[in-house]
Amino acid sequence: MALPNGIFAAPMTLLPNRHQNFEQPVISSACFKLRIPTGMPVGQESYHQTTANFQWLITYGITHKVRLRAMGSNWSFAKVAVTNGGIVDTAALHQSFGVAESMVAPKYIQAGGKVDNLWFTECGNNVISLERDLEKRGKSLRASGASNGQTIAGATSTGTHGAGFEVGAVHDTVVGLHLVCGPDRHVWLERESYPVASDAFTEWLGVTEVHRSDALFNAAIISFGSFGFIHGLLLEVSDKFLLEDYSSKRVPYNVGLKQAMTRLDFSGLKNVLGLPTPTDTQKPWHFQLIVNPHQFDANMGNPTRGAYVRILYHTPYRPIYPHRPPPKPGFTYGDDTMGIIQTVLDKLGAVAPLLVPAMVNKLYPLALDDTNGVAGTMSETFSNTNIRGKAASAAIGIAAADSPRVLEEIVDLNSKTPFPGILGLRYVKGTAATLGFTRFPITCVLELDGIEAKLTRDFFERIWNRLEILGISYTLHWGKLNFNLTAPRLRRMYGNAAVDSWLQARRVLLDAPTREVFTNGFMESCGLADAVRDVAPV
Repeated sequence: MALPNGIFAAPMTLLPNRHQNFEQPVISSACFKLRIPTGMPVGQESYHQTTANFQWLITYGITHKVRLRAMGSNWSFAKVAVTNGGIVDTAALHQSFGVAESMVAPKYIQAGGKVDNLWFTECGNNVISLERDLEKRGKSLRASGASNGQTIAGATSTGTHGAGFEVGAVHDTVVGLHLVCGPDRHVWLERESYPVASDAFTEWLGVTEVHRSDALFNAAIISFGSFGFIHGLLLEVSDKFLLEDYSSKRVPYNVGLKQAMTRLDFSGLKNVLGLPTPTDTQKPWHFQLIVNPHQFDANMGNPTRGAYVRILYHTPYRPIYPHRPPPKPGFTYGDDTMGIIQTVLDKLGAVAPLLVPAMVNKLYPLALDDTNGVAGTMSETFSNTNIRGKAASAAIGIAAADSPRVLEEIVDLNSKTPFPGILGLRYVKGTAATLGFTRFPITCVLELDGIEAKLTRDFFERIWNRLEILGISYTLHWGKLNFNLTAPRLRRMYGNAAVDSWLQARRVLLDAPTREVFTNGFMESCGLADAVRDVAPV
């Protein structure tokens, strides 16, 4: 079979994810890799050819009755972004550029938006590469995760987040999507409430339709590959900035820490962390905790058994600042707790699950670098992209006000059946995305990172069940372990109106044959594989 310029066969029968916690059988003949087409200028012509290539693939899926899914870095712990059909590797699609003023909607500029804060990128660029490229130009991404090897489309589609309680998650910085959603259809999506692209820009893309709709955009932005192929994203970036680190390895679990956890009131941490008084140009931006549940006093009786606490202050970039130290030999440190768990995997190998608690207690204080007083750009602060060993990670989204109680419940469960891992808590501004799991006004993302083993998954399930018994509302990270998601549970998490709105948006943007191409087993298991009647485009 002759393939279009830019599409290459990529036969495989089994796809292991990057974290090695599952393998997905696929159809070898339906697996492809996309590259920037050759023999033509890099720019509009090659971009249009790649759009046509995406449409060719959709036609292939419909004709051969095979499901397809785009793959970037294959980062997810869950099967949310894979299929039993064909995998389309998009990681080589790297075109990106700043947009000219003629390509920007006048309303955006009139509302105070800066043209040089808009950056367009193809789906295959990974987050760390974008950060470094932008920083060379005096700009910066406004949000990222911690381990930044994900492609920008994959990070966006699954709700990847950091701990930015003033900004939100990665997808909250996206202001426009170029979506290929049919054999002869590709659309531009942006919010009606936040217009950004001019007719000149959508004409440059050559889209068949323009949709300025909050409902469609908010549904598509978190859709884990089910709304078609995301070819391009328009990001709203900022001037380059520094993040100043104020952290301590042992902060007592007391009233001061609890008021930070529930209300982002850091006054009770001022002395223990040496926090400066916030100003317009130097203010708290990022808040996280790391907790070793095997050495944590939830009753506030032992101040030495507290949490690692880190607050990053946002401040304008300056060329001279105290840089982060290089990682310690043998350790991979990130904003989340996966670095500690990976170190345990290296040390223990196959016997890890039973011995992890003791080993975590030994390594935990050593693995936390002393970064108090240093500063860095986004790429310097969140640069961890290493993965090794079979790890398991789940993340629960809860209201910040509930975070102390949920932490205490998990520590209590751990005292009865030890969890082979570590806890992390990061606080993120709530999202408008229809199925964004950071849906609470200030969402605490409570992460449980451990060894891939049955006892780990059993512990996750005990936590989920306990929250439901207590009546504590929660969501689950789309890209992490979420095997308890069912249709009724999903509707309890987000509400019928949100789920129905998401399904309706998918019907508007994809006809029935295309919806089938972009459906997978994960969607079927949680009630999102909708095959109801088509709806006329709006």
